[in-house]
Amino acid sequence: MSVCRVLSVVAASVAFTHLSWAGPPLSIDDPGILDPWQWEIITATTATSTDGGDFYQAPLIDVSLGLTENIQIAAAYPYVYSDPDGGSSDWDFGNFEAGIKWRFINNENVQVAFSPRFAWGVTRELADQGIGDDSDTAFIPVTFEYAVNDAWTVTGEIGYAMVEDSGDEWGYGWAFTYGLNDKADLLLELSGSADTDIENDFVTGRVGLDYGFTEAIHGLFAVATGLREPSGEDELDYDIFIGLQYFR
Repeated sequence: MSVCRVLSVVAASVAFTHLSWAGPPLSIDDPGILDPWQWEIITATTATSTDGGDFYQAPLIDVSLGLTENIQIAAAYPYVYSDPDGGSSDWDFGNFEAGIKWRFINNENVQVAFSPRFAWGVTRELADQGIGDDSDTAFIPVTFEYAVNDAWTVTGEIGYAMVEDSGDEWGYGWAFTYGLNDKADLLLELSGSADTDIENDFVTGRVGLDYGFTEAIHGLFAVATGLREPSGEDELDYDIFIGLQYFR
């Protein structure tokens, strides 16, 4: 798996087939919408290890703003440290991503949203160093959520990624949230991507925790590992996400 591909698949909220928003600390989005003019600010550190080297985002900034009852906007920007095997290490800004989310179904148990987003490519020099992807990417997903009961929630996402100067892809994911108590939620996710022929697929498993210190401040943690990747690609050993979420 290439260095750029690793960052785009497993980075917690900057990659599409991760570059990405259930939202952090997971890689897929959720259909939830902030209240009008409510802010959500997430600052995080991620660490990713593959056969091709080690990569860190410190910090990763993810900001969202509710506009109406069913529309919000968001943007994410990471500062990336790249330490590739056989190459020199370096720091720089990775892919900037922005998007909008429109929730068009919202009832007692079901929410469904359309959330297109766009990531701007970095320079070829930075991409060769492993700091982001040099292709502009548009991702067009539909996300749904079903509240099974007071404890369990199921979230799913499927979308189409249009990658500049490269083959287009499908991205998908399933997440399960279990309320451990009034403050903590356990998060389980299976996500992946494949080319338009549904071949050369990548699959990642992730376990996370969302802990509410207060209503306004949450601690986020997740760890992921690669479960499947095409032959000849770098294997994902682990991806760790540690962050703070603030609502205002």
